[in-house]
Formats: sequence, structure tokens, C-alpha cells
Amino acid sequence: MLRWALRRQGPDTLPLRLAPRRIYILPTRTGWVFGLLVLAMFLAGMNYGNGLALLLTFWLAAFALVGMIQTQRGLAGLVLLDADAEPAFAGGEVALTLRLDSRLAPQDLDFGDESTRGTPAASLQVRVNADSSLTLLFPARRRGPWRAPVLRLSTTAPFGLFHTWTWVALDARTLVYPKPAGDHPLPELPGAESGSRRLAGSLDELAALRPFREGDSPRQVAWKAYARGAPLLVREYQGHAAALREFDFSQLPQPDIEARLSQLSRWIVDTAADNQRWLLRLPGASPVAGAGPGHRRECLSQLARFGMEPGA
Repeated sequence: MLRWALRRQGPDTLPLRLAPRRIYILPTRTGWVFGLLVLAMFLAGMNYGNGLALLLTFWLAAFALVGMIQTQRGLAGLVLLDADAEPAFAGGEVALTLRLDSRLAPQDLDFGDESTRGTPAASLQVRVNADSSLTLLFPARRRGPWRAPVLRLSTTAPFGLFHTWTWVALDARTLVYPKPAGDHPLPELPGAESGSRRLAGSLDELAALRPFREGDSPRQVAWKAYARGAPLLVREYQGHAAALREFDFSQLPQPDIEARLSQLSRWIVDTAADNQRWLLRLPGASPVAGAGPGHRRECLSQLARFGMEPGA
């Protein structure tokens, strides 16, 4: 039924207004009991010719019909304005924040993860924010690109007699970084007193190229590479004035690839927390050097995508 409904409603693009034709409704368990009670009252009223009993029966039936319409209208017209997924580390949780415009209070809406439907333990947590937006917390089981699963949006408001629902397939994507782990110490800075070698003796030695960031000097831009069609890159120099730690994937002793990526993730998180500079070397990728939150995000993104297809 889910596959049929997704084909029928077509792709979902934001902002998304829920049309009545894509909303489905059935009585709840309470609604079925209520219906049986009304049927029993009708049969009893007809059998004994009791006009007051029949009047109450028709009034309750009318109440149920109005409740059905109100429950369906709770979802019909709801607008999903925005969906934003935050990056996370493997083993943690991916936070998907939804901004919506609805007649119902956020507490009256229920979300379900169709990818884990039928499992014994619920894997989706819903948190209501101060601005009435909703944050859905999904388990981040493995590193790599992450896309929001098909969501089941439902409600039983206002009377609980009917259960109405719809399916939403949002194109919300983010990355799951490798879990920071490993107990190897940080590589020493070049030129340290402990005797670690220096990559060269000159302050003008080119260490790597990194993407251009606001505030970089135009004299450091690799204009020749830019003229050949490459993106805007900045030369990164190495020496005492620009000392940086070098994180090299091929130099790690762990045989397992995921263990190496977790160790690199640990080094990057710790070095960024200390406001230090570092250079990351991965097989098949250009070395990237720098510091700060932007460089941290770029390096963790490379670790998350390492070994995967370019379009994954």
C-alpha cells in the first residue's frame, strides 16, 4: 500500500501542502467500540419504539460524522515549510527539524519511520521545540550519506474516534561522520623539540591546496589552476609560522578501514577543539589543510564519503 500511495501522490517538494486526496482515514479501536454502541442503541430503540433513544442514537451518529470530518481536516491543508537535517557521528542521532503550518498543535501529530515499521523497539523520537517546530531523532547506524526515510504522519485529534494518516517522502539529506574513536596520540608538530622531522626548512614550502574562504588573500589563490577549470583554491604554506599537524590515512597501523577513519575523526575533533591547524591526507584525494569549523566540516565530510561511489 505504501508503494502504491507514493506512486499515486508523486514526488514531494517543499513547501508541501497536504491535499485531501492523499490522506487516509479509519476508525480507531475506540471508534469501533463507539460505532457498535450506537448500533446497539439503534436496534434497541427500534425494538421498543423509544423515540428518545433513537434521538440520542442519531445525535451520537451525527457527532461521529462531524468528528470524522474534523480529524481528516486536521491533516488536510497542513504545510511542511522546511526540513533540515544536521550532520551526526555514527552511533549517535541524526536530527531532522521540520517547520510546519498546521491547525493542530505539534503535540497532536505523530510521526513514524516506515523503514523500521514492525521492529520491536521504536527507533524514532520526536521533540517539540520552542518555536513549535518538530525535531525527529533518527539513529545514525553507519557512516556515509544519509537521507530521510519515508515518514508516516498521523493524528487522532480531536476526539480519538478516527485515525488519519499520510506518507511523506522528503528529500532531506546529510552526512554521518565516522565515530571518533582510537587511542593513538596526535602526530607531533613539524619542528618539535622531540626531534620530529620538518617537512622542509623554508616558510615558503607549499603544503597543500584548500578551497577558498572569505578573507583569504588574492595573492595566495592558485590562479593557474583556476584558469584550467579547477575550483577556486588557495595555497597553504607550511613552516614554523604555519605549523600544522599531518593526519595521514596510510600511516595509521590499524588494518581495518573503519578503525582508521574513526582514529582520524578523533584527531580532527580534538585538534579543532584546541583551535589548531592540521592537514588531512586520504588516498585518492588532494591534501586539505586549514583550521576552524569550516575545515573541520570539510575533513569530516571527506571521511564520511571515503570509499563510496561519487553519487552515493
